[in-house]
Amino acid sequence: MRIGVNLLFLEPGEVGGSEALLTNLVRAVGTCGHELVVVAMQGFRAAHPDIETVADVVEAPWSSNLRPLRIAAEHTWLAAMARRRHLDVVHHGVGTAPFVKVLPTVVTIHDIQYRHYPEYFHPLKLAWLRANVPYVVHHSEVITVPSRYVREDVMAAFDADPDKVVVVPFGSEGLLAPSSGADAVRERHGLERPFFLFPGRSYPHKNHRFLVEAWAPVAGRADLVFTGPVGPRDREIDETAARLGVGKGLRRLGLVSRGDLAGLYESAEALAWPSRFEGFGAPVLEAMGAGCPVVASAATAIPEVVGDAGLLLSPDDTAGWTAALDRILSDPGLREDLVRRGRARAAEFSWKRSGSLQVAAYEQAVA
Repeated sequence: MRIGVNLLFLEPGEVGGSEALLTNLVRAVGTCGHELVVVAMQGFRAAHPDIETVADVVEAPWSSNLRPLRIAAEHTWLAAMARRRHLDVVHHGVGTAPFVKVLPTVVTIHDIQYRHYPEYFHPLKLAWLRANVPYVVHHSEVITVPSRYVREDVMAAFDADPDKVVVVPFGSEGLLAPSSGADAVRERHGLERPFFLFPGRSYPHKNHRFLVEAWAPVAGRADLVFTGPVGPRDREIDETAARLGVGKGLRRLGLVSRGDLAGLYESAEALAWPSRFEGFGAPVLEAMGAGCPVVASAATAIPEVVGDAGLLLSPDDTAGWTAALDRILSDPGLREDLVRRGRARAAEFSWKRSGSLQVAAYEQAVA
């Protein structure tokens, strides 16, 4: 089987955790004995040179990653390339696909957040998603999703055929680069006190301000570390910390390397992940695999990933979150138990299994 994987949306280093998830999925599929062609933007080959050991990488002949250009290219250049390469199936990795379908199609829908929080989306992007995603669900041969939560959400939203919506959970191995070392990372970023870690840009659904309010009562015993690029709620979050008198303990590290992120997981008291909406929640899996205890939101797909390996609370229960953070700091036995259970839980998420399930989706699409 000749499989094409469309990663034209993936600008290396600019799309967050989905880059690690999808490139690892490609690596897993590439070991399953089929011919694989990855279509990506310029720079992909340099960013992920090892992928050429399992796939033929075709980079686009243009350098701009503007969304209108990409959408136009998917309808024209990509379709022509797929025919030229005699592909049997095309996999679109970001939840949308061309309206003109030339081959059997598999689409990965990571979530349909735009239906739950439309106010978080630019009007033009929202209009595109509202037009394209329902079409994709009804006209693609198979839809793959990362969790049972997203599967149920897609089926309920679009009255989708349950036989064509398939769960392909991500794996845990290789999500992080080799650690830069916990001690070295703490020294490099000036982290002298115990700290809780929350990686990610301050999108509204990530619930950063809520976490600041929950952490404030224990701020005298541990800092709160945020990583990630500048986000839309940063000023509001800083104002909240200042109002509560804990601004000094709120540490913003900005973008950090994947190796430094691994070191932060290793040295944090816990990952604090109060997000209101996740289609999967890769940072939770990263943390558990790195031996970092998890305190997370009991919302959407997060409990499905955490299982019984972390402390799960409502993303609206400020007092409950404060108590959970206090328990992490006060009870070494609890922390050790969460580390043990987290590592075991992360080991259940295998890229080998993910690759096999994804290949089964391709086989279903061409059957």
